[in-house]
Amino acid sequence: MRVLSESKVYGLTVAVALVLSLASCQSATPATRIAANPVMFQSLPIEQQNLVQQGRISEGMSQDAVFLAWGAPNNAPYVGQKNGKNVVRWVYTYQEPVMTTPVWGPSYWGPRGWYDPGFYGASTVYIPRTAATVLFENNKVVSWESRK
Repeated sequence: MRVLSESKVYGLTVAVALVLSLASCQSATPATRIAANPVMFQSLPIEQQNLVQQGRISEGMSQDAVFLAWGAPNNAPYVGQKNGKNVVRWVYTYQEPVMTTPVWGPSYWGPRGWYDPGFYGASTVYIPRTAATVLFENNKVVSWESRK
């Protein structure tokens, strides 16, 4: 019986984890979403198909067309009313990295002598930010905003 070395087991574990994480990712590009949803794509008018392939949207597009172009929204859709009509808003977000300021910890005399925790280095935190919103009325795009 052949026994794998520790480094080979580690490498195999990392490879399996990578494959599983990539398989669980949402389709990241219009091309991959189109390939996964060919019937949805073919049901769109040719002008919208061209925009979707470029990752662009326009007024009058359906929620399916926006999904193919930009993907699913990051949050549950907002629903409401505007001018007496039912509307749905999709919100797309991204995580903005923000560096925290490094500080020195407080020094003081404690029960076991001088206590000096030293320097607390800077760290990075991630703040969710809005990247784009799309407003639908009767399942059609009426407006959108984007940082793109």
